[in-house]
Amino acid sequence: MFDPLKLLHKLVNAIVGEMFQILYGVVRYLHYAKRLVFTTIALALTFSVSANPMFADAAGTAIWLDLEQRGSSALDANEYWLAEPTLKKALAQANKLGPKDIHLAQTLGELGRLCTIRGRYDEAEAYYEEELNVKRAVWDNDKSKCIPTMGSLIRFYLLHGTQDQALPLTAEMLYYVEGKLDEAKEGRTKNSLKKGQPLQGWLGSAAPVAVNPIIEWAVACDAVGNTYLTLGNYQMADRFFKAALDVKTTVLGKNHLSLANSYDSLGTVYLEKKDLAEAESYFNDALEITEKTLGPGTHEAFNRLDKLAKVYIQEGKYPQAEALYLRAKDYTNNESSTSCDQARALYSLGSLYSQEHKYDQAAPLLQQALRLAEKFNGPDSYAVVPYLQKYAYALYYLGRKPEMEQMQARASTLADAGM
Repeated sequence: MFDPLKLLHKLVNAIVGEMFQILYGVVRYLHYAKRLVFTTIALALTFSVSANPMFADAAGTAIWLDLEQRGSSALDANEYWLAEPTLKKALAQANKLGPKDIHLAQTLGELGRLCTIRGRYDEAEAYYEEELNVKRAVWDNDKSKCIPTMGSLIRFYLLHGTQDQALPLTAEMLYYVEGKLDEAKEGRTKNSLKKGQPLQGWLGSAAPVAVNPIIEWAVACDAVGNTYLTLGNYQMADRFFKAALDVKTTVLGKNHLSLANSYDSLGTVYLEKKDLAEAESYFNDALEITEKTLGPGTHEAFNRLDKLAKVYIQEGKYPQAEALYLRAKDYTNNESSTSCDQARALYSLGSLYSQEHKYDQAAPLLQQALRLAEKFNGPDSYAVVPYLQKYAYALYYLGRKPEMEQMQARASTLADAGM
């Protein structure tokens, strides 16, 4: 039945809550004396309306907001002695708002962050787990909103010694992201995210308002995939990177730069697994999209070209690698390229020629690369050591021993200084 008083109550709460958020935002950026005056006014208003049940929720939220902002600001400033007691007061205030209030989850997450920074991992774990539990309760009808929080907790488990606890949450996160439904629990029809298809069924359609939340799934999957990759779990890394790729393809289309990042990540997985054919395919896709979206002369494009060329070299496909590095040599000469990219392109091509025993072609390229590296990093930088060593290697096979010894001596001096 329609209840006009209940509707009015909700409307007033929303308006008053917004008013207090704006007021506290102003308070936060004022000088101390002015801030004290405004804080006094705000608190007076808060206590005056809190006696009225219609205003109680908004007043409680305003108090929580002030504590949360001050606690988070102190945490960002590494003022832990201020952050912790303030955030704990915010937690007590959030608990008053109810066990299914999203503000409670926010404060739990901040306390988890504080304890992680301070190395108190047992406490951090408890806070993060409770944060996820609160969000599950808040979003009971759409637990897919919990996916970014699941991803953060999985990464915490993996990085802080409780990897076994990551396994069930990993399975649950993949289950949601890959578009599969728990038919026994939900009684719904199974769906899946398909490349190029609109998001349907339990996800709803991918309208513009839905794009950003769904893209957060891909961001979370990439983060978890990178963590599994770091730990050498290539199977899980592969699944998360592919899940992220499917979401991006569905929402953003097939030519978005974000897809290049996924292809690059998958190429890295297969390179680590020594599956060079798959690595080549993914790195090629990453390069193609990057050049199409950013242009062939960019730093990002060179990085991806370099990865693909290195796979070609491992496969013994020297002509293909040479063709790529010749392209890189040409397009890194434009004005938008840095001397660092130019140096790397010349170094890579010179190294390839050295590997093919074409030392007469390698030496001038490596000499030029060395000059550019010195210009970019400074002649006494440790960063020029590989350039000196590779140039000395080519000089040795050309019989230019005095120059070789000079390069080796410089490299040794810089290497010792950089240790």
